[in-house]
Amino acid sequence: MKIGIASKSFDGWGGGIDFIRHITAAIEAADPENRLQKHLLLSSNDMLFYFKKNLQPYRSLLRMIRHKEKLRWQPWKGFDEQYLRQTFSDLHDTILEFPGSSFQSHLRFAEIQKLDVILPCIAPPMESFRLPWVGYLYDFQHKYFPEFFSKREIIRRDHAFGEMLQRASHVIVNARTVQQDADQFIGKYSAKIHVLPFSPCPQESWLNEQRDMTKPYHITKPYFIICNQFWMHKDHATTFKAFAEFLKLADKNYQLVCTGDTSDARFPDYFRKLLGLLDDLHIAENVKILGHIPKLEQIALLKKSIAVIQPTLFEGGPGGGIAHDAVSLGVPLIISDIPVNLEINMNTNERVFFFPAQDVQKLTESMQEVSQQEYTPIPNEILKAKGLARKKACGEVLLDVISQAIYRKSIS
Repeated sequence: MKIGIASKSFDGWGGGIDFIRHITAAIEAADPENRLQKHLLLSSNDMLFYFKKNLQPYRSLLRMIRHKEKLRWQPWKGFDEQYLRQTFSDLHDTILEFPGSSFQSHLRFAEIQKLDVILPCIAPPMESFRLPWVGYLYDFQHKYFPEFFSKREIIRRDHAFGEMLQRASHVIVNARTVQQDADQFIGKYSAKIHVLPFSPCPQESWLNEQRDMTKPYHITKPYFIICNQFWMHKDHATTFKAFAEFLKLADKNYQLVCTGDTSDARFPDYFRKLLGLLDDLHIAENVKILGHIPKLEQIALLKKSIAVIQPTLFEGGPGGGIAHDAVSLGVPLIISDIPVNLEINMNTNERVFFFPAQDVQKLTESMQEVSQQEYTPIPNEILKAKGLARKKACGEVLLDVISQAIYRKSIS
């Protein structure tokens, strides 16, 4: 069987890259004898790539003018071919392909190479596409927080989700809550939805990472860490307020480290307001905002932290990517109790602490509790074995979905 893993539309941000790696590694784990031919389709530095890279900042400026926003230069944030080659170089049982930087180029490659299936498709292929394919549905955030979206974007998402669930025979999602939301907001649809299991697994390089990155980043005290982009629904504000209360009890002998892109195109003033909040709380000197940093450096900081804090108000999968990273490494995780995050509790209770979303007092209490514990590091062998078992289980689900999609196409 020849499987095509299409990364297009996932390759523009770190979380999307992590998801593609996750499902590719899961399929590898479920195919230990490498009997399947796996092709990971990645963007190349073609003419379209350079066109987007150079044009995107000007398109952003036009949008700012149209919406009467403060003008600012916003460079394109995609990943180039060299970065992708390096990022996925350790997937030894998967062939890295670079057919182009558009979704259509990936689909054409799949047809030319006569792949048996392609997934995950974040949008339905054209009607003329002849191969079996599996769709992907991310989340219904726009239904819960419509204020985070324009009316045009809400209409676009409604249409896209409805089309996906009508045209795809099989669709994968990251959480039961997404499936429940599809039932609630879409109603009747023809696709069969498959929920991928929560399956954190550490990469080998993470286990081997022993660098102390605190000195290069001028981190001088014990610290908690948040690894989220500075988007409004990630709710950094609740953590900042809780951390301010925690410091009053801890004699300011702690720091809070934040990694992640500091820009939000939807709310360009949001980060500035968060900086103002730090000043108002008088904790700016105890909070280190590092921005987007290399993944291995982030992992090194994660491993030496007191705990990861995930205050998010909405996710398409349990805890987002950082929850996977924390659980896979045995790092304590303090996380909001929104329904999707509670799916973590259904699979593992290893050093995971829930607090009511947006509850500053309860988050402060959780930080106090975790900071007073001494956790023995879990041996790498145990982390690796548990992660591999989870990853294999996820891969088996994916292979079952693939088989069903191929069979469905053969009889249609």
